[in-house]
Amino acid sequence: MITLRTLRWDNCFSYGKDNILYLDECNLTQLIGTNGMGKSSVPLIIEEVLFNKNSKGIKKKEIQNRFINKGYWINIKFDVDENNYELDVTRKAGIKCKLYENGKDISSHTATNTYKTVQNLLGLDFKTFTQLVYQNTNTSLQFLTATDTNRKKFLIELLKLEEYVEFFEIFKGAAREVFLDINSLNAKCSTIVKWLDENKLESIDILPMKKIPRHSDEDSEKLQQLRNDFEKISEKNKKIIDNNFYKESIDRLTEDSDRLYVGEKIRLDTKLEKLGNSNANLLYAQEHLEKLSDLKGHCPICEQAINNDKMKTLKENYDLIVRTSTGHIKQLQSEIDTAKRSNKKVEHKEELQGEFEDVVRMYDPSLPSTILDGEYISYRIDKISSRISTLSDEIERVSNENVRRERHNTKISVIQEQTADMERELEEIVVDLGKIEERATHLDILKKTFSTNGLLAYKIENLVKDLEGLTNEYLAELSDGRFSLGFVVTNDKLNVEITDNSKIVDILALSSGELARVNTSTLLAIRKLMSSISSSRINTLFLDEVIAVLDEQGREKLVEILLGEDLNTYIVSHGWTHPLLAKIEVVKEDNISRLE
Repeated sequence: MITLRTLRWDNCFSYGKDNILYLDECNLTQLIGTNGMGKSSVPLIIEEVLFNKNSKGIKKKEIQNRFINKGYWINIKFDVDENNYELDVTRKAGIKCKLYENGKDISSHTATNTYKTVQNLLGLDFKTFTQLVYQNTNTSLQFLTATDTNRKKFLIELLKLEEYVEFFEIFKGAAREVFLDINSLNAKCSTIVKWLDENKLESIDILPMKKIPRHSDEDSEKLQQLRNDFEKISEKNKKIIDNNFYKESIDRLTEDSDRLYVGEKIRLDTKLEKLGNSNANLLYAQEHLEKLSDLKGHCPICEQAINNDKMKTLKENYDLIVRTSTGHIKQLQSEIDTAKRSNKKVEHKEELQGEFEDVVRMYDPSLPSTILDGEYISYRIDKISSRISTLSDEIERVSNENVRRERHNTKISVIQEQTADMERELEEIVVDLGKIEERATHLDILKKTFSTNGLLAYKIENLVKDLEGLTNEYLAELSDGRFSLGFVVTNDKLNVEITDNSKIVDILALSSGELARVNTSTLLAIRKLMSSISSSRINTLFLDEVIAVLDEQGREKLVEILLGEDLNTYIVSHGWTHPLLAKIEVVKEDNISRLE
């Protein structure tokens, strides 16, 4: 059992210093105040101190009172079974978090690890805690409006049935590994069977090798000599042809007048810069002349009369700038174009000169200009080559046949040896496959047993019957027997059916008041069910503005039910009060809230 005892805080949200709330003092308490007083901040402060976050997602810098701006402090005392705990949190530039168990400091070195210890003590995660402790008209119990799958997941976490899910994941993982092993063994079997089918020997006869013919050494030597002679003639003829080409290029380039052009490259940076400045001056003057032309006797900004003499002087000055800039632009553009043409000629001259120097360097005046005749040598080479080629074809044919025979003989030997190994390995795999398939069968049974359709579904179905009964008891009182709620467990989903006078209605079609009755009934039923099956039950409940959507009869019924519950419930409202209930009022002065 988790019992929240005392909550103290300074400078949180709109509150100032020295605030205290005894969370276990009354069975049912009204927390009253107008909008903006800070009523709804109280459960957020509890969330912050216990989980270091809040259900509205408010940032840490926004939690401190903005008018004080000195950080904040929260302290909560609570019991878990027979042990007393105190959690003290101070946040300014950083966070200081201290946790005490029966007066002994059990804090970790970091706030993060300390909060992990707190969550382990509570046995509730943040999402479950907020849904069980805090309900308002804007964030109703998500258990009812969630998807069927998430609703079942919520119950699993809430009722501490995760162990079944963990067992299912263990068996599922083991089954997956065994399945992979079976697939691997089946793949090996298939590979071996396929190999045995593809490598059945049609014949086991060993074939003899054929004798390979040989080339004539005399023919080979003579062919090599003729080729050397022919290669020298060809090389020399190639040099002569290339040299003649170089001579023609020298003659052509010598007569090219562009190669003799006299001049050097002209730098254009300065002229281009001047041209840019002149263009800018021209544009500047033209823009101001346009603005002056648009003026009609009075300044459009200050509405004062314009001095015409001043206007005339300005126009004359800008006209002079236009004429001067235009002349400069024409002159500079002409000079730039002339320089570009000259630079292009210089570049062409440099290209021709480079080409001329290259061909002069490669030209050899000692070589003759007439090519040599190698026709006779070529004829003799062709004749001997043909004779040698015919013999080579025969050698290749015999060699290929010998390779084929050698492969045939080797294949027979290797396949006979490998076939014996494959058949032996196949027998071993079949034995292993039988064993592992038996294990897979057992794991499949365990996986189905612990799946969402197995024991887990059975336990949830039984617990859901209890939850359904408890919910309908509360709902019958809150709705005078008009509404009832039913749960239907199918596979891994938990469906919800709401009936209004025996007619099934969609939960989203309920009015705010009707939904509040259903939400509150389900929330109280879940909490009572947890009290009977789990140690993670908690004493505190905040119902924020729930009564605002209820009529007077509904409010009285709710109070009557809550007075009979073993809870410390806070009904948060703007101003509705009940004469029999304890009351705490939130007031605010000079931007500082406090409890009275």
